[in-house]
Amino acid sequence: MIDLYTYATINGQNIVIALEEMQLEYNLHKVNLMKGEQQKPEFLKLNPSGRIPIIVDQDNGLVLSQSSAILIYLAEKSGKLMPSDTSKKAKTQEWMMFHASDLAPNLFNNFYLKALIKEPQLVAAQFIKDRYLNLYQYFDKQLSEHEFLNGFDYSIADIAAYPAIDRLCDSFVELGYDNIVRWHQQLSKRSAVIKGMNV
Repeated sequence: MIDLYTYATINGQNIVIALEEMQLEYNLHKVNLMKGEQQKPEFLKLNPSGRIPIIVDQDNGLVLSQSSAILIYLAEKSGKLMPSDTSKKAKTQEWMMFHASDLAPNLFNNFYLKALIKEPQLVAAQFIKDRYLNLYQYFDKQLSEHEFLNGFDYSIADIAAYPAIDRLCDSFVELGYDNIVRWHQQLSKRSAVIKGMNV
């Protein structure tokens, strides 16, 4: 049994999607970031950085944070959504890390600069938005040649990227990123994705 501590953020939603896709049993504990619940002592015992998501695997006592690490762990635990072939596994992790390292931080920084500070920095926020939308062209190109991001099968790379792309899909339509739009529409019909996005 997995205990998942999360909220309706892109990093929180992709873990729910993964757990549903992998058919792993889990208990969902919602941590309301707007009310500061991530700073409560009982939460900080699990993750001193005060960030979600966190899983606690009751089978072995493992406490794990960082969504990419959680996705890899769950894929290995379940034997699902991660190729066993070394090269294919590396490509899956490459696309997952591309999103986690190059795109997700820019998405948060854009949101922070335009919405979370007392004096919004709209010029800087737009610069960051233009940068991450430009980087998504590489996702569109990959998806023009392959059905899924890793080039092989539906995987944790797709799950990691989906929640952020869902929020940006109108921009991708405007930019003509037709392959991302096709991929988004395809994944949006999956029951696990629907459940994860409604966490």
